[in-house]
Amino acid sequence: MELASLMSKHPKHTSISLEICFKMSNLPRYKLRRNSTTMAVGRYAHLHKRNCVGMLPTFCAFVAGVLLTILIGGTGQRCEPSGRVYEVENSYFLMLLIVSAPGNAERRNAIRESYLNLRPRMLNESYEDEVIHVPTYDERGLVVLETVQQQRESLEAYQLWRQKKIKNIKVINFKVKTLFAVGTFGLSRAERKVIYEEQRVYNDMLELDDLQDSYANLTTKVVQSMAHVDKVYDFKYLMKLDDDTYVKLDLLSEDLLGYYEKLHRLRAKHPKPLELYWGYFKGAATIQQRGQWKESNYKLCDRYLPYALGGGYVLSKNLVTYIATYGAVLTDYKSEDMAVGTWLAPFGNVHRRHDVRFDTAWMARKCQDYHLVLHKRTARQMKQLYAGEPCQDEEHQQQQRPKEYFYDWNAPPTQCCKVAV
Repeated sequence: MELASLMSKHPKHTSISLEICFKMSNLPRYKLRRNSTTMAVGRYAHLHKRNCVGMLPTFCAFVAGVLLTILIGGTGQRCEPSGRVYEVENSYFLMLLIVSAPGNAERRNAIRESYLNLRPRMLNESYEDEVIHVPTYDERGLVVLETVQQQRESLEAYQLWRQKKIKNIKVINFKVKTLFAVGTFGLSRAERKVIYEEQRVYNDMLELDDLQDSYANLTTKVVQSMAHVDKVYDFKYLMKLDDDTYVKLDLLSEDLLGYYEKLHRLRAKHPKPLELYWGYFKGAATIQQRGQWKESNYKLCDRYLPYALGGGYVLSKNLVTYIATYGAVLTDYKSEDMAVGTWLAPFGNVHRRHDVRFDTAWMARKCQDYHLVLHKRTARQMKQLYAGEPCQDEEHQQQQRPKEYFYDWNAPPTQCCKVAV
């Protein structure tokens, strides 16, 4: 009897064997020789490769043999798959979760026409060692976060690296998925039609049918969105963004790929998984007492616990899964960025990576060429940035803008943010 016939008669066994090959194909490859563009491209093949390659044909042949033995022998054994199984097309390196309002179609279109078209260039081979810092654990099993001096040295190394000439070669195995999250409960027929047309054309709308879109529901909106992403997609990292944030996605992706690669190389030195919480942190924020930000149920302290500002931050998948799983019983605070910082505060294996390249506060800081994430940008400004024009600060020229600081993790939170860049 032919194998194809057996597979058609026993689809359950076939799916099991394919699932095993699917999982085995995710095993990381050994790093090949550096300083070769062709070899460097292959360095990231293990991120999303879904075929039986390299050493795997031998394993797949073994599995096929076992399968035939079971089928022909008629043992009647059943192997049920364990864990969550994702469709191949739903596997990504980076998820972009962009929180948007139903009426902000102009902003969404500006994002689609600008930075979503950027993809990472080939990493400079020295980038990981010169710029990326992957922390270790102390004797208590807690992550040792960067000192102010290490943060300063990383920024200086990045600025020097940006001056190097590198080829603009795209990383072939980098996959990114964008979702614009909007609450659609209570929308008019005309408003729903706009969302429907965007979904039909772009297939990037995440419609939350049971959620009324408002600032008061922002934290719930983020939790529900993460729950959807965690259920449907397989990914390494998720970046939460506002729809008025511009991202230099090519440069940020290079950094994130470099971080993932270096973490992969150093994983033997980590006694437990290292999770990433990457953004621009604040640790001395007072609890809001008025306006839409008023927080009436924050009882943990008279200051907010350290958190990454909400214009844009990155979470590794396990952190997203935690929030998605327990979001219904976690305290629902008004400010979603502060809520995320509070929810993740107890974990000792989280790398809270403070990065001055994230300009993500409520008001834009003074433009710097090293900024990767720029909050409070109009649709017009996004298109200008994408066209290579320098960022414009005309809207804030007459205002006192926030100053940049390195985060001192060795000081109390109220003293954390006094070292100017």
